[in-house]
Amino acid sequence: MNFNTINETGAAPNEAETETAYKEKALSEFEFRIIRDYIHDYCGIFFEDAKIQTLAMRLSFRMAVLDIGSFLEYYNYLKFHHRGEAEMADLISRLTNNETYFFRETNQLSLLVSRLKEKKQAGSIAPFRILSCGCSSGEEAYTLAIMLDEAGVYDQCKIEITGMDIDQKILQKAESAEFTAYSLRSTDSERTERYFLKNGEKYLLDESIRNRVRFLHGNLVEHDIFEEIKDMDAILCRNVFIYFSDAAICRAVETFYNALARDGCLLLGHSESLSRITDMFIAERHKNAMFYVKREIRDV
Repeated sequence: MNFNTINETGAAPNEAETETAYKEKALSEFEFRIIRDYIHDYCGIFFEDAKIQTLAMRLSFRMAVLDIGSFLEYYNYLKFHHRGEAEMADLISRLTNNETYFFRETNQLSLLVSRLKEKKQAGSIAPFRILSCGCSSGEEAYTLAIMLDEAGVYDQCKIEITGMDIDQKILQKAESAEFTAYSLRSTDSERTERYFLKNGEKYLLDESIRNRVRFLHGNLVEHDIFEEIKDMDAILCRNVFIYFSDAAICRAVETFYNALARDGCLLLGHSESLSRITDMFIAERHKNAMFYVKREIRDV
């Protein structure tokens, strides 16, 4: 196939029609492995052998959008075409589940808010820095901003909240801070009325909360992005490692260790664990929640 014939925007005239019209192609074991490994090396997302059909389905749609006839051609497109990097970004948005909503799994967040308040009461004067990795459309980062506002922490000190995701399209949605009722399904009516302005079928987050969160495009397995992320009091990486291989988790966790302040903590999803991955962190168990805290180098 001559790649020059592909639509330079990387999209068919009508993606919605492509969504319903494309046919899933058969993915050979060889094709599966070279594309699976390329994706893994790029961003840490890993497809087990049993997921060959899942990957075939998601690749087939992107191939239909680009009018590419075979998986090998698509692999070469990712590696060598001048739009390969942009295409990888479009593909990644189809490889993961961006399921998120406001006030999801708040036990950890409530404990984190209490932890920050205690640090302030102990005399800490430095800004509190928090990173939400795999932030998707921003609900987690914004939820934390709301909870800190409710707790009055902003009246006592400066808080810096950063949301980071590899998917640039979803970050644009996060920055717009406009949500549907589905994103607010766990938000009580009092909070909805206080922090959101209803505009038709959408809910716009109050500017005072929007301004407390910044968003950053970043890949968790690339260390360079963390050069500007230092001395974090907390890193949230919840329900992200479920897509990663153990090797990719190790790479990300090492980066987190270096990015956290000495007494910083790491928050994972309730089904995720570092117990068989690394001893760089110690599990700190609380009622209905768990943190990982940095182990001192001398103790490792």
